[in-house]
Amino acid sequence: MKVKYQRPRGTMDYLPDYLDRWSYIEEIWRTLTRTYGFREIRTPVFELTDLFVRGAGETSDIVSKEMYTFTDRGGRSISLRPEGTAAVARAYLENHLYTGPQPTKLFYVMPMFRYERPQAGRYRQHTQYGVEVIGSADPWTDAEVIHLTTVFYERLGIQEIEVHLNSVGDKQCRSHYNEILLNYLRSISEHLCTDCRNRMERNPLRVLDCKQQGCQSYLVQAPKMVDHLCLPCEEHFSKVRRYLEQFDITYIINPRLVRGLDYYTRTAFEVISKRLGAQDAIAGGGRYDGLLELLGGNPTPAIGFGAGMERLIYALERHGIEVPQRQHLAVFVISVGEAARQEAEQIVTRLRAAGIASDLDHIASTKLKNQLTKAIRLGARYAAIIGDDELAQDTVVLRDLADASQESLARGSLVEVLRQRLDNSNLC
Repeated sequence: MKVKYQRPRGTMDYLPDYLDRWSYIEEIWRTLTRTYGFREIRTPVFELTDLFVRGAGETSDIVSKEMYTFTDRGGRSISLRPEGTAAVARAYLENHLYTGPQPTKLFYVMPMFRYERPQAGRYRQHTQYGVEVIGSADPWTDAEVIHLTTVFYERLGIQEIEVHLNSVGDKQCRSHYNEILLNYLRSISEHLCTDCRNRMERNPLRVLDCKQQGCQSYLVQAPKMVDHLCLPCEEHFSKVRRYLEQFDITYIINPRLVRGLDYYTRTAFEVISKRLGAQDAIAGGGRYDGLLELLGGNPTPAIGFGAGMERLIYALERHGIEVPQRQHLAVFVISVGEAARQEAEQIVTRLRAAGIASDLDHIASTKLKNQLTKAIRLGARYAAIIGDDELAQDTVVLRDLADASQESLARGSLVEVLRQRLDNSNLC
């Protein structure tokens, strides 16, 4: 069959088996974040374009290359949400969340949109999960966010990860460092890619984020930000490292880790999976103490991280980690004969009312073998079988599809028997 329409490049269809894994991961994520005191937030899929231009920065890849931007009927420039932090910061300010107890700890699972080259586990429409802690400058908060990230991956069974850590300083020390870095970049400019040469005069720090191998080979000798931190930033970075050690988190200082967005200050980090090849980051984040003031709020310290759900599922596959399969159907009710069919419909209705996932043959096959085959293919745990004999005796045959054992039950006891046998927490 030739399909007339296909999904746009860089998107995917989220099929039931894939979403089974997704739901398992998301349940762990939601449970974990709440144990750390986070509450959920969701923001609009589209925002005013200027929000992301101000937040991410004009020189960031997101703003300069990747946003889906359009003009609405009111003449406003609107962009589909490419990342979560700026939108959450805007919501924090607009909805006066700063009037509550601080810090405000928020988590999210939201779709994002970036026009970038699709890669393994990376799509133009993708879903990010992440957290934001707004209102705390405490280095312990930085370590707490990194700890939450590593615990999440440990609970999923991902063992081979690395935490890469850096400090990008603040306005004061970064201004001085940028001058030093720019002088170095000018000395090697002929070896840099076109993007880096364009960026270096406007935002030298962004050059360090270049993924081109040719550029990276010359950036190895670049001056390190950690060698030029002001005293407050140096003390903050030292405390973050000390807290990470208290959490028993091994980390690697990566002086070229600056992240891709202009709003980062001080702590920047990434979590690396060793089995994903060149594009090995599965999570990244850091501190952004200047963002809320940039968006019109008061100076407010904040830190967070974001990561892609699709990328995580791909990482689980590469690590050979199988997500526990969820049993969706507890009972498939099989009927033989028209009168039995009517009773099967009533049984299904009673089972569903009791919260027991159940179904029957909607194509109305009359053959027992065909219906049993369908029950097995649907992954049902039990088959409840009713025919003329069962109708006459007010019974039902309950067959365990795992071992083919079966027994005859009084029809009125079916719901209670199934309640006792089923682990309903594993059923939809």
